[in-house]
Amino acid sequence: MTDDRGGLAKALGDTIGAGREIVSVRRLLHQSSELIDNIAELTDKRAKLNPLPGSLRKRHMRCGKRSCRCRTGALHGPYYYFEPSRQHGKWRYVSSERLVEVKKGIADWKKQQEIDEMLQTCASRLDAVLKTLQREVELLVQPAQ
Repeated sequence: MTDDRGGLAKALGDTIGAGREIVSVRRLLHQSSELIDNIAELTDKRAKLNPLPGSLRKRHMRCGKRSCRCRTGALHGPYYYFEPSRQHGKWRYVSSERLVEVKKGIADWKKQQEIDEMLQTCASRLDAVLKTLQREVELLVQPAQ
């Protein structure tokens, strides 16, 4: 009779342990699903950007004419120049018609960098969750010893 109760307690304990593991697996699946959705959303946002990697400089200049007002301190400008990333010293003049477009492109480039960092974080979290999920599933599938 005591053997039956011991076997019953062991079976009940195994069932409760398996129940906890199933809840853990469900929680991990939910987390991975949320991370995948987040990655998809960030990827869509990134695809809509039109990045322009570089920086913008505003300058006021002297023209060099002897009789010009710029000789006394009232400089000409502002003039805007764009420097593409990885091309230091290659400043290009930006006309006033294209200024808004260039500013938006630089802002999109900064947003893209932020999104890339968030994607990296989500990917590493997803990797950790999937590894934990794999361990939990292996524990569930293992035959009781």
